[in-house]
Amino acid sequence: MLIRPADPQRDAQAVAGLIYDTDPYVFPFMFGRRARALPVLAQLFALKANSFSHRYVTVAEADDEIAGMLIGYEPRQIDKYAEEGDFKCVLSAFEQLLMIPKFWILQPFLDKSEITGRYIQNVCVAESHRGKGVGSGLIRHFCAQQPGAVWLDVEMGNKENRAIYEHMGFRVVREIPIFLPGLGSIRMVRE
Repeated sequence: MLIRPADPQRDAQAVAGLIYDTDPYVFPFMFGRRARALPVLAQLFALKANSFSHRYVTVAEADDEIAGMLIGYEPRQIDKYAEEGDFKCVLSAFEQLLMIPKFWILQPFLDKSEITGRYIQNVCVAESHRGKGVGSGLIRHFCAQQPGAVWLDVEMGNKENRAIYEHMGFRVVREIPIFLPGLGSIRMVRE
């Protein structure tokens, strides 16, 4: 398995699909159906000022394909005004208007103000590569790049991934409920 920085041209389609697959609730809620969401996510990946940018993506290659990806950064690196500009570049005015209540609903989850280190926003492994250590390899690689705290959020109902993160040394900081019944996340940190 080769772990490397994402390439904005070569990896856009594979990474966009993996980003969408990261969360079966949030990404359909935010961007709609897969066919509509993937081009938007690929465009955001190609740009530089948003949290989905290739600048923050690391990929794992196996068998000549993208086996998994991780998006990680220090939240203070993201200029919210510039990020908003990237979203305006890829969404129509109507789609931007539709985003307003979605961002409001997800605000507790999107708020990274308590994070005092680097943050893993997304980790996803292609279905054909699951159970082979790809995701944990990406997380270990990210954690080894710089000393200090690494934070992540895991969906409340995703007990399997929570157990993996705990096994890797992450501990629960708090639960983050969102406005949708039964949904939310658990914020974890590894210090």
